[in-house]
Amino acid sequence: MQDGLTYTNLYELAQSLCSDADATNLALLKTLIKQGVGTLQTSFGRYWNEETRTFTTVTDAIASTSNQAYRLPENFRQLSDFYVTVGTTQYKADLIQDYDLWRQINSTTTQSTSNYVEFVFIQNDRILLYPIPSSASTATIIYRTVDKPLVNADYTTGTITTLAASGTAVTGSGTTFTASMVGRYFKIDSDGAWYKISAFGTTTTLTLASKYQGAAIAAGTETFTIGEMPNLPGEMHILPVYYAVWRWALMKKDLQLAREYERMWKEGVKEARINWSNRDSSAIIHDKSHLRRGGFINPNNYPSGMV
Repeated sequence: MQDGLTYTNLYELAQSLCSDADATNLALLKTLIKQGVGTLQTSFGRYWNEETRTFTTVTDAIASTSNQAYRLPENFRQLSDFYVTVGTTQYKADLIQDYDLWRQINSTTTQSTSNYVEFVFIQNDRILLYPIPSSASTATIIYRTVDKPLVNADYTTGTITTLAASGTAVTGSGTTFTASMVGRYFKIDSDGAWYKISAFGTTTTLTLASKYQGAAIAAGTETFTIGEMPNLPGEMHILPVYYAVWRWALMKKDLQLAREYERMWKEGVKEARINWSNRDSSAIIHDKSHLRRGGFINPNNYPSGMV
C-alpha cells in the first residue's frame, strides 16, 4: 500500500484540526473516527475486505452432523462464493437463503451424499453443505469479514537491521514484535511504502505479505513504523477524520467548523463512490444491454464511417 493513514495518524490529525489537546476530547475523537470507519464500511460493497479460507470436507465436519456442517471463519460476515475442488476441477455451490427451501431440499429420508456439493446454507456459526460430502475434498469459502476495531497506536521501538530488496523477511534490533501485529502494516520510514505483515516469527522477526521494493537494508539500521489501518482503500483513510471533526464540532456547537467538515465528508464519500463502489477500474465501459452476451464498449475504439 503506497498511501494510507494509521490509527495514530487519524486521531492525531483530527486532534490537530480541532486544535484541542484535551485527553477527554481525544477519547471522543477516537470513538468518532471508529464510527466514521464503520459508516464507510457499511455504505460500500466492501469487496476489498474479502478473505479466502479452506477446509477439508468430512475431516473438518462438526461432530454429530453426519459431515454436513462446518465451522465458519471467526471473522465471517457474509458469503461471497463457495466451491469444492474435486481432482483439478472446481465445483461452485449456490447459496440457499430461505430456511424453508433448505429444509425442503434436506427432507428426504435417506440423506444424499456426493463429492459434488450443489447448495450451501448459513446457519449461526456454521455452513451446511448439500449433498453431504462423501469423501475428503478441499472446500474454499470466499467471504466478507467482520472488521476489528482500531485500538493500537503506532509501534516504533527499535530499528531494522535486515530487509533484502524483493525480500519479505524483516529482522529488527531492540524490537518487541508480537503475534498481534499480524495484519497491521509496516514501513521503513525513509522509504514510505506500507506492507502488510503476514506472519510473526520472534520478537525481532516478522514476515511481509508482499515483497519489499525499497533499497536493501544489510549494513546499518533504519527506523520503522508498524501501524493499524482502517480496512478501507488508502484514498479513503482521510474521510473518517472529516467525519470525526464534523461530529465533534457539532457537539461543541462550532457550527461553522461543523458545516465545513460535513461538506468535506459528503464530497469525499461521493467521490469514493465513483472510485470504489465496484470492482472495475479499467477503461472499459460496460454496455448493460449486452451483458448477457458478454459484450462491452471500449472508449478507445473511435466510431468509423461518420462524415
